[in-house]
Amino acid sequence: MPRDRHQRKQVEAALRFAEAKGCLVEVHHAGHTWGLVVASNGQQLRVWSTPKDADVAAKMIRRFVQRNQEK
Repeated sequence: MPRDRHQRKQVEAALRFAEAKGCLVEVHHAGHTWGLVVASNGQQLRVWSTPKDADVAAKMIRRFVQRNQEK
């Protein structure tokens, strides 16, 4: 079953990038949290449902994925 899409297109693109790099995207709608990005090493990044700046949020997701990729 496909996951829910994020409402901000920049964040959705970053989430797809994370999935392509092997991260797991878990959707947990709780408060301001939209979900989690879980790296293969177990590290987690919380994704907000309404980020103040979608471009910055997308950049944080991409940076998280690149830092936690297995080498």
